[in-house]
Amino acid sequence: MPETISSGLIGFLILMMISEIILAFIFAVIAQVFYRKMGLDFKSIFKGFIERLFLLICLSQGFAHALTLFGALKVATRLKRQDADDKDLAAYNDFYLVGNLVSVMVAIGYVILLQHMTR
Repeated sequence: MPETISSGLIGFLILMMISEIILAFIFAVIAQVFYRKMGLDFKSIFKGFIERLFLLICLSQGFAHALTLFGALKVATRLKRQDADDKDLAAYNDFYLVGNLVSVMVAIGYVILLQHMTR
């Protein structure tokens, strides 16, 4: 039995690494469209990975309320006030919202995949 858990966990970690690489490129494209930010931002990639890891650990352990904490922290630390004619902030906020929604959906997908692969 421990052998299947180990191989399932290894398979999950490989899939997670591949998906994180793909996500980095997807978020780079989203940043170009919404925020006109070119290239890969490795600091943001690392922070996104840590956020998804936090959500993965919390959700896989049954701490669904971590989503509320995550949302509150993100809103408190990032969203900027938008003036009536400031379209750059609107693009920034849209990019930020889309990125966080995708990140949370990926973390939930990781939990489902982890549960499926380690049965």
